[in-house]
Amino acid sequence: RDNADNTYTESGTRKRMGRKGIGKLAALSVAERVKVISVRDGDKSGCILSLNISNKNADGKYEIPAIPDDQINFLKIDETKSGSAIIMENSRYSINKTIDSAKRNISLIFPFACQTFKIHLENLTTGATATIDDTTMDIVKLSDALLTFSDEDSEYNEYLNALHGAFDNGRYYRVLQEKLPPDQLPAQKVLHKALTTIKEKMLLVTITGEQKAFDLSICGWIATFASSSDKKRNTDFPVNHISIIANDKLGQFDILPDISTDRMGEAYVVGQFFVDLLEETELPDIAASNRQGYKEDDPRFEKTLELIRKNALRPILELKADATKEKNYIRDLEKANKAKESKEAFDRSIREVVEHPDFKKVIHDSQPVKQALETAWELKDTLKDTYKKIMISHSSDDKPVIDELERVLHFCGFEKEEILYSSSNYYESGFEAYTDIYDYLKNFFVNTTRKTDLCVIYILNQGFVEKWDPVLEAGAGWVLNSTWYPMYTDTFSSVRRPFPGTAYTPKLNFDMDEKQSRTLAGAIYRISQHAGKLEQTEETIFQFIKTTRLYHG
Repeated sequence: RDNADNTYTESGTRKRMGRKGIGKLAALSVAERVKVISVRDGDKSGCILSLNISNKNADGKYEIPAIPDDQINFLKIDETKSGSAIIMENSRYSINKTIDSAKRNISLIFPFACQTFKIHLENLTTGATATIDDTTMDIVKLSDALLTFSDEDSEYNEYLNALHGAFDNGRYYRVLQEKLPPDQLPAQKVLHKALTTIKEKMLLVTITGEQKAFDLSICGWIATFASSSDKKRNTDFPVNHISIIANDKLGQFDILPDISTDRMGEAYVVGQFFVDLLEETELPDIAASNRQGYKEDDPRFEKTLELIRKNALRPILELKADATKEKNYIRDLEKANKAKESKEAFDRSIREVVEHPDFKKVIHDSQPVKQALETAWELKDTLKDTYKKIMISHSSDDKPVIDELERVLHFCGFEKEEILYSSSNYYESGFEAYTDIYDYLKNFFVNTTRKTDLCVIYILNQGFVEKWDPVLEAGAGWVLNSTWYPMYTDTFSSVRRPFPGTAYTPKLNFDMDEKQSRTLAGAIYRISQHAGKLEQTEETIFQFIKTTRLYHG
């Protein structure tokens, strides 16, 4: 296949899969002998491929042995019609001979099996049979998040729409509806999205040396298994993978290691993308020498990886996070209610002590004690309940870089409602309408003096002290002895007393190197531990920082 005339098969409707016709070498890599037999219009032909050919003709040259007509017999082909069979004998590998194992393994090698491309299996010894006709639909039914990418004019549109329609968006929400009254139900999350084809123009050099514009078009789907048990099927191949299909041929079984963002959710990811430009006839052949992947430095392949990482992998991991929140909603709700009940029980016990007649009698003649108690109780009664665990004290000039810090905190398990960050893009983390910032801060800090898990992160720079709001936040946090963690965005000299400035005070900036990023990861890990967020380790936090704009490497 080297020009437009031989790009398609004789029917003119299907592109040829390969390019050099070296499938015979692949067959000989797994078997000692390969028999190829064919029949067309009653004429039979056949030969034997082997790496150990010993026959020589009259000229002393080796020949590929022919198979006599009477030995060309078919098990599944009507000899009055047309068809071919490839028989690999004496396998070089030990393979699982059960029909179920063979079906699982082959379904991964041919992930595009469907009603029009069925694979039939038969164990000639036991008579057991199986058919592979729709492996992808089974995966989608086991998934709790799904993205599809297609346009109406795409040849894969009907197939991908069917996957989208088969997805169970109510997998977790039905459980909530069964266990919660209607007035306590949260809004249902949308865990599957039908998106348009990923496209990008590329200027590439053809096999004739001409520069020409091509459309890189990526259709396909990506999903996440609902649980670890769903993805732990008995198979010799990794179940979590992202495959590349080109010209309806498996171009590379798994690109996930090449686009990984090192997030734990990737262990649940599975996907399949159709990228025909990787096998474009006008462009150089970029298949690896083993024909099981593509040259890593080819611009087509590099751009394909970049676009799938950005437009598919990262979004599906966000959907997976939403699915996990919906799945764990009742557990988290019970945890929050238990904490609230504990607080209310503590308040009741204090009130019982203070209002007890004997206690009142003791303090009746002690005016200073009486005044102190009345003042403390008056302050407590005026405060609104809050569940904030982190306050980010900052200058609004640093918003872009703090937005990235906010992403890291979300990764560590902090909910939007648990963070007070006045410049946040999220409503839950900012101030409500008509809020007086000074009254809010006064109430916030006094109310949280009894909350030992509150952390205040001070984002310092040379302009910090020139703005009144950050100074007010800093002063209130210091006077009330909150647990605070300073960081700086410009130079170390910005860390001034009363903050403890050391060589290990983390810097928060774009394009940090590995050492700076690990120091920041260590600080965020300490903050998470203090606030009771135990989901991540220092290493996983560092790996996530590497996926943000904070890291340069």
